[in-house]
Amino acid sequence: MTIPTYDVFDPATLERVGSAPEHTQADVERAIASATSASRAWAADRTARKANLKQTAGLIRTRAAELGSILSREQGKPLREAVTEFLVAADLFDYYANLAWDETESLPDRAGRQVQVHHRPVGLVGTITPWNFPISLLAVKLAPALAAGCTVIAKPSPTTPLSTIALIELLNEVLPANVAQVRTSSRRTVNVALSSLPGVRKISFTGSTDVGISVATQALQGVKRVTLELGGNDPAIVLPDADIRTTARGIVASAFRNAGQVCMAVKRVYVPRELAGELTEAISAEVSAHVIGHGINDSTTMGPMHNAAQLATVQAMIAQATAAGATIAHGNERGTKLPGHFLAPTVIANATDGMSIVDEEQFGNALPIVSYSDENALIQMLNGQEFGLGSSLWTPDEDRAQQLAATLETGTVWINQHTVVELDAPFGGWKASGVGRERGRYGLDEYLETRTINARAHA
Repeated sequence: MTIPTYDVFDPATLERVGSAPEHTQADVERAIASATSASRAWAADRTARKANLKQTAGLIRTRAAELGSILSREQGKPLREAVTEFLVAADLFDYYANLAWDETESLPDRAGRQVQVHHRPVGLVGTITPWNFPISLLAVKLAPALAAGCTVIAKPSPTTPLSTIALIELLNEVLPANVAQVRTSSRRTVNVALSSLPGVRKISFTGSTDVGISVATQALQGVKRVTLELGGNDPAIVLPDADIRTTARGIVASAFRNAGQVCMAVKRVYVPRELAGELTEAISAEVSAHVIGHGINDSTTMGPMHNAAQLATVQAMIAQATAAGATIAHGNERGTKLPGHFLAPTVIANATDGMSIVDEEQFGNALPIVSYSDENALIQMLNGQEFGLGSSLWTPDEDRAQQLAATLETGTVWINQHTVVELDAPFGGWKASGVGRERGRYGLDEYLETRTINARAHA
């Protein structure tokens, strides 16, 4: 049977780079059936799972350069960053292969009874991942799910399916048949099928809050387990004693990574009014060093934004901000003659709360800088907002930073850094930024069900 395909394009050159299958609900149903058949044997042999995951990690490292090229061309990011994304995936497979955890634990004995708790795989998992980090955001789901004994059907973004297909093909050189599969579509067909069809026990989703709510609503109709890593509007809070140069360098490294298309990046900077001008100049100087171009070129340090719609959204936010009194300190131009979705890193001075680029997640290559005068009022205001993915504090006063970090209502608080994640530390959002946690043992637990065995001795 011939499956129809759709085209995938390079966001820098707008050239076709490949095609992906246009799968249907029937294709998903067949994947569910084959995954269900493979699940019992896969769940039963933890030793084999560990060996398979470690072998997978080794294969990824061996082929990271060719895999990274696929990712760079379909997503737009610089090749070195695309290769790094696969190396991060390899680290995740190694980490979960080696993670120690008990499938059975015993609770303290009590009069006449013994109580055990079993940890068993939740079952077939559907992963739904976005276009900004197609591989690392898949691997952070795939590795713990497979380690737990689950089977997986991966659904990548319609615009970045090729790297996911390549990764699943690599896995299938190692794993038993049908343990890891991929289904692709240019429409929402596969998302809806995974979220609604019986047989899928869990959905793990990363993406926008609006789409996440839709996916979760469908999933909960069948009482599926759900993990949601959703949007963020991370503030960087600069304190009065911060070193300007160090702070500017750290903020730029986060805010403009992947052309600003990072859920946990710095999205807005709050700086004491008396430091605003100096920090704006320092940030502008840092971003001016970027070389804009085709990701596959060695000299490129920043590629395009991924699609025309996201570029238009960010440009509209910039226009709204400048019309309301903000000023462009740097950027707001294409930065290259290539025909793709380019915006040079743009620094917006004199921004204020109430502007869309401050209040909403812009998810692109622009950064507003907002002055403040009352630290406590700022934190109270930020805590009252809908997002709570991450935040950062910039100061040499470690004790003060720790005190303030304990008051911020976000899943991660960074101090003198931002967008740094660890293999063993939980990551996820508060409030509208998500449900559940990824990474570490916390991420493994998302793919396990518990069963209590409560036994009384026979009289």
